[in-house]
Amino acid sequence: MTRRVFLSAALFTLTALGLSAADKKWTFEIYPDAKDEWRWRATDADGAKVATSGQGYKAKADCKKMVENFKADISKYTFEVYEDKAKEQRFRIKAKNGNTVGSSSGGYKTKADADAAVKAFKDNAKDAEIKEAKKE
Repeated sequence: MTRRVFLSAALFTLTALGLSAADKKWTFEIYPDAKDEWRWRATDADGAKVATSGQGYKAKADCKKMVENFKADISKYTFEVYEDKAKEQRFRIKAKNGNTVGSSSGGYKTKADADAAVKAFKDNAKDAEIKEAKKE
């Protein structure tokens, strides 16, 4: 009974604030790294890292443009799932010219899990917020 009361109260609070689980969005965070290059990382609605740029960009504008390109039309990119050295499944994001422009932040136990992460990235990229972070 206590759990039901707690869940009802939590749902009421979210509703009263005008929030719902659907309001939680993915985020592209643009940040400077230790070498003063710019990178992006994609986090899901719960704040877990899903993908990173992997490479640094000299100009902040170039990094931001890459993220804006994802948001504008993610279908222009190819997602490739592969097995890493640890026998886990990962994905990489490739541009039409064959360059890798991003990759999964971690490994997945099964190909189905990696495929689900790719689908989630594709489904959420368009509506993701862009945030800028300070130097780490």
